[in-house]
Amino acid sequence: MKFFLAAIVTAALLSEIVPAWAADPGGEKIKNTVPSVQTETDKADSDPPAAGISITPQAQAHTFDAATAKVTPANDVAASTKADTEPAAASEPVSAADASKQPPAGATTAPVKGKEGKVQPATPQPEPPKPVIKKITPPVPQEKPLRVIWPQDFYYYSYNGDPYYSLSLPKDFGADTIAGLPAVGPMLMRAQSNTVLMTFAAVDADPVRTKVFSDAVKNRVEIPLPPLGPNEEYAYIPAPRYDYPTDPAPLGLPEQITSAKIVDAGSGRTAENLLINYLYLSCTADGQPCMAAVTHSERNGKAFDGLFVFPYAEKQNYIPLVTYTAQSLRVRK
Repeated sequence: MKFFLAAIVTAALLSEIVPAWAADPGGEKIKNTVPSVQTETDKADSDPPAAGISITPQAQAHTFDAATAKVTPANDVAASTKADTEPAAASEPVSAADASKQPPAGATTAPVKGKEGKVQPATPQPEPPKPVIKKITPPVPQEKPLRVIWPQDFYYYSYNGDPYYSLSLPKDFGADTIAGLPAVGPMLMRAQSNTVLMTFAAVDADPVRTKVFSDAVKNRVEIPLPPLGPNEEYAYIPAPRYDYPTDPAPLGLPEQITSAKIVDAGSGRTAENLLINYLYLSCTADGQPCMAAVTHSERNGKAFDGLFVFPYAEKQNYIPLVTYTAQSLRVRK
């Protein structure tokens, strides 16, 4: 029995020695060592162990830990790194005393020097609220639209004596009131009533009368707009308005016109480039508020003066007629 067991052991030993001898035909002495064990993972990710080194249980555990670390997901690594680097959030409540020391939200703090002398940037300061600008309509009196005139609103008049002149007369001022009288010459008069009338005459130039027109423009004073309050501005800037302190007495107005005051003055040109000066006056005629328009032109030592009277409430109807008549004047040179 003992010999039988010995034969079995001898056969087992020979089965291990013969393959090792066949793998080394050089005839070197084969050492009786246990072959090394290497896994597929170790072949791919690590250097092969030296020949003849045994893999002990401690080495196998070390190899398993290394292989596990290599296959750790990237997300788990990033999460663990972030958890290690970021400080933990403060979970303790802030007391009332500490809260009072903290600056309010949105407040600006001055730059603070750190322990190492570095200046920390200041908290950005919020922009102050912009003021609301209130639009104010300038206190200019609202005027009614002026009348649109047509050629049929006039008729042509000419004086063939000396001096010769011609112009278009508005039909709205009525019929000729001095027809057939000796004064018809270079003077004409049209009247519809005591408050709607006109006269036009060619007379010798009067320097005193002429000076009233120039003084009215030279001495006029601009009426300022009322001052604005804070955060206010005018919606638009209107045309300037003026006050005229010039006395109109040298104009020689008819006696039925009283309380005359200049409210506008200026000049224009006719189609023949003849200069025309004009004045508008507020007045009273026949006890009613009226407006009087006075026009003045000069040529060859002669003055061509027109006077137009009409109700103040209807000035938007008569001012276009007066303007057209003054600009239609023609004088023989």
